[in-house]
Amino acid sequence: MPTVEEIVNRYVDTYGEDAGLVLLKVLAHPSAGGEGYVIRQKAIIDADGWEVDTASKVITLDTTSWGFSMDMDDLVENLNEAVETDILQVRMGLLPRLGWGTGKVLLGAVETVVGVVGIIVPEPGTTAAGVSVTILGANSIGDGISQLAGANRGHGYNILGEASGALGSGIARAVGSDPKLGEAIGKGVFLVTSVTVGSLGSIRILKIPGTTFARLGVGGQRGGAVIGRIDLLYGSSRAKDGMTIININNNAGQSILRFVTHDGRLMANARIGKVFEGSKIIQGQKILRHATSGKEILKGLLQLAAHGAVRGI
Repeated sequence: MPTVEEIVNRYVDTYGEDAGLVLLKVLAHPSAGGEGYVIRQKAIIDADGWEVDTASKVITLDTTSWGFSMDMDDLVENLNEAVETDILQVRMGLLPRLGWGTGKVLLGAVETVVGVVGIIVPEPGTTAAGVSVTILGANSIGDGISQLAGANRGHGYNILGEASGALGSGIARAVGSDPKLGEAIGKGVFLVTSVTVGSLGSIRILKIPGTTFARLGVGGQRGGAVIGRIDLLYGSSRAKDGMTIININNNAGQSILRFVTHDGRLMANARIGKVFEGSKIIQGQKILRHATSGKEILKGLLQLAAHGAVRGI
C-alpha cells in the first residue's frame, strides 16, 4: 500500500504545483495558516472512495473499493475529489452528480423524442419547432452524460450554455464591461430561452386543435395514454399478443409512425400522409411495414424527416 508521502508526491506530479499549494494549505497546521487535515488510509467500502470528517479534520481514502485494491492513481484521484468536493466545495459529489446527470439525460431523451415528432409529423409549423427542441434535447443528453462521467468537476458541460456564456463574455469585453458579468448574463439568457423554446415548442408540436392535450385511454378505450399526438402503451389491435409502445398521429388522427411488439420482436410501421408538391397531391405511401431491421427503420425515419422538413407537409 502506498504511503501518504508517496500519494502527495504523485498528487503534485499529476495535478501540478498550483494544486499542490492548495493541498498544502488543506494539510498544513492551523498555526501555519492551514486547515489542519490529515490523510488516513482504510478499507471503508464507500461509493465515493473517500470520506471527509470535517469535525476531526481527517481525510480517509478507501484502500479496497468494494474488495478491489486501489492503485496509486486511484488513491490520488480520490484525494483530489475529496479535497474539491468536501473541503473546497467546487466539485459535485457522487450521489448529487448521479441524480442531476440522470435527470438531464431523461429530460433530454423526452425533448429529443418530442422534437423528432415535430420533424416527421406532416403538419404546418411543427418542423422548425421540432428541430429546435431536438437540438435542445441532444444538448441536455450530452450535458447529463458528461456530468455522470464527472466532467467539469462533476457539473458537466452544457455546450450551448457554455457557448452563450462565451458570447456574452466576448460582447462585454468588446464594450469595456466585466467579462465575468457578461458570461453570467449570456448563460442566464440561454437558460431562460431554452426553457421557453422547449416548453412552447413542445406544445406547438404535440397540440392537436380541438382535442384534450393529455388523457388516459386510447381511441376511447381503456388502456394507454395520450399526450397530444402521441399514443403510448396500449394493446395492439392487430397483434393479440403485442403492445403498441408509441404511436405518432397527425391532426387527422392518422398514424404516421408506430412501434409495436409482436412475437417477442419490436416492429416499426410508418407511412407518409398526403404530400403536397406544388399543386399536386400525392396520396400516402407505406415506407415501413413490419420492419425489424435497425437499418431499415433508420432509412424509414430519414424518409419521414426528409418529407416533413423538405416538402413542408
